[in-house]
Order: sequence, then C-alpha cells, then structure tokens
Amino acid sequence: MYTPTGTWTEDLNALIREERLARWRGEMSGVLADSKQDSEKAVISFRLIDWSLAVVAVVFVAFLVLIGMYYTGSAESSESVIISELAAARPDTSAPALVIGSLVYIENVPLFSQHPRWPTGCEVVSLAKLAGFYGVHKSVDEWIELLPQGPLVWRNGRLHGPDPREMFAGSPHSRQSFGVYHQPLLRMLEPYFGARIINMTKRPWEEYEAMVRAGNPVAVWGTISNLPVRRTDSWVTPQGEVVHWNGNQHVMLLVGFSETSVLVNDPWTGTLRRFDKNAFKQRWKALGRQGIAIGPE
Repeated sequence: MYTPTGTWTEDLNALIREERLARWRGEMSGVLADSKQDSEKAVISFRLIDWSLAVVAVVFVAFLVLIGMYYTGSAESSESVIISELAAARPDTSAPALVIGSLVYIENVPLFSQHPRWPTGCEVVSLAKLAGFYGVHKSVDEWIELLPQGPLVWRNGRLHGPDPREMFAGSPHSRQSFGVYHQPLLRMLEPYFGARIINMTKRPWEEYEAMVRAGNPVAVWGTISNLPVRRTDSWVTPQGEVVHWNGNQHVMLLVGFSETSVLVNDPWTGTLRRFDKNAFKQRWKALGRQGIAIGPE
C-alpha cells in the first residue's frame, strides 16, 4: 500500500511503482489461476486418456481370448491338465480302458504331430498311430508310400483331381492338397490286420464309445479344433463327378469320452485334446460318420 514519504515527485514515482506492482501481482494471480485450471483440466484429460487406454486394452485382450478359444475349439482342455487329472485317478482294472467315474480313456496311444512334415496328412498320421498301438511300427513316410495318391491339376478353368474314396487328393507333404476318405486306409491296413479291421463308417455313435470302452482307439473324421464344417473347394474326378471338399476336415483318434466330452489324440497339435461331445458328433455326422477301428486278436 502507498504511503507518502517525501516530495510530490517522489511520492508520484512511488505511487506509480506501487500501482504497477499491484497490477503485475493481479496479472500474475490471474495467470497462476488460469495455469492451475489448465493443469487441472490437463490432469483430468490425462486421466480420461488413461481410462480410455485401459478400456481399449481390456477389450483387446478379451478379443484375443475369444479368438484363441475359437481357434482351439470349444470346451478344450490342455494336455497337461487332462493327463494330471487322469494320473491322479485309480483305474478300474476290470476294464481294458481307464475308467474314472463317467470318463473312459485309453492309455499309451502314440502321440505326435503331423507338422511340419505332413501338413495335410492327418489321415495317414492317425493311421500310423492306430497301427502302432497294435504293434505295427511303420513310420508315417512308410505308410505314405503305400497310400494311393492322385495329382490336382487345373484344366479349362476347372480343378481336376482324384476321387478321395479311391486315393489321396494331392500329397500329404503339400499344403496345397486336400486328403482322403476312409476306404483307401482300410485297404492299407488289411495286409497287417486282416479280419480285425472294423469299418465303423455309418455305425451309431454308441458303437464308437463301446469300442473305446473295450480299449480300442477309433480313427474318426471330424474338423480341425472341432470347428463348424466349412465347405471350401471342389474339383472334377476322372469319372466326371464333382467332389465338394470341406476345408477344415480332419482325422483324429478317439481315445476317450465322458457324458459331455470326447478325448482325441490330435495330430494337428500332437496333443491330447478335449472337445464338447455334441459339437463333435455334429461334425462327424456332417462328414459322413466315417471311422476305422481295429478289433482284438
């Protein structure tokens, strides 16, 4: 506050300085207040950004989880979880298969992947596992040498290839190939197992479960990761018939089941996998209820 101290010029100069100082203080107070408001707004903005990023991150993670569930199949459990559950149980020694409540499981079935050597060879890989379980130990490549195969060629704007009931369409070593139905595999097994071979195709599902309960794995035509059947390609056979192929068709060994699930020895992953039984049966029916088993000696 200004207080007179001397001559009027000195007093005037002092007053001017006092007013300038007061004005400067007022201006600075306003600047500081504005800065504080801006800072508070900035903090709020940053907090909103942080929350937005957190929400986006959560949504993204949830999306990845859903995608993962989609590509690994419905109601699947990891191999380690399944095996630990089975290892903790007591087998029913009166049955050829391991029985735990409603769960039936065949132990010691060969387990390995079709990748990377046989990207489309699930049928012959499953056949090698099935034969190996009964003591015929041939490599997958040795079985492939016995597998009839036919080329896929484009001619006059249309894909031409073999009848999968007669031979493999393409090569199990090639990603640009398709596969084969059960008939050629039955013929491949015949020299080694003869009358023990059981064509399970078109038989009711209850017989598949009875076969597993008796300790006999069954090669079953289903889909990769138990996904819905998806028709993708077609070609013309030498007989003029059109083959409509399901792009995610896949062959596995059925090695167990319960009231609500199935256990498969899956060459796609080289692991034991659990799938929802109802969905699995739907895929199996859509693909012609195909299956192969080998009976006891």
